[in-house]
Amino acid sequence: MKLELQPDSGPIRFLTRIFDLIMLSVLTLMLCATVVLAGAALTALYAVTLKMVRGEDHRIVRSLFRAVRDNLVSSVPVSVLLFADALLMILLFQALWADELLFPPTVFVALCVVAVLLTVLLSYLIPLTARFDNRMSRHLLNAGSLALANLPVTCLITLVNLLPPLLVIVFPQLLGNVVALWAFVGIGGGAYLNSFYLRRIFDRISG
Repeated sequence: MKLELQPDSGPIRFLTRIFDLIMLSVLTLMLCATVVLAGAALTALYAVTLKMVRGEDHRIVRSLFRAVRDNLVSSVPVSVLLFADALLMILLFQALWADELLFPPTVFVALCVVAVLLTVLLSYLIPLTARFDNRMSRHLLNAGSLALANLPVTCLITLVNLLPPLLVIVFPQLLGNVVALWAFVGIGGGAYLNSFYLRRIFDRISG
């Protein structure tokens, strides 16, 4: 008996989706490595994954680069906040693994809270910038409002976005594996997973 897989069969669609997420992860990582394009790259990533969950995902690579171009200017504040959050995370990791105490415990806890709040804000700000045309001040206000109004979803998407550093903290011996997994599939996969929940919220507020 000969097994034939149709192009629209479940296994083929699943493998195609995995390949798309790998492509998105690698391309986004390459763009983020330029630092300057980090905000535009992640905004473009969510522009694509939000289309994917709506079934509008026919040309993944072209859509990603078009979204980078379209969001190049509007995502500059996103890049600044990303840079600040990344620097803060690096500082906290250095303090956590340093042989000597770099900060008093209260300062360390306060910086952790700031890092988490920045991540929460970016978890909504990036997809809002990808989905809607608006002033950045309005996006920031909407990001904070949506984060408070949808606390269960906020906790979930923030956990997804913080998963790599959390895994490294709990399992430092797996640093290389975590970095490799997130670089090849986690970036796109995390955005894709978050987009399922964000789509429902955005559809509700857009009427």
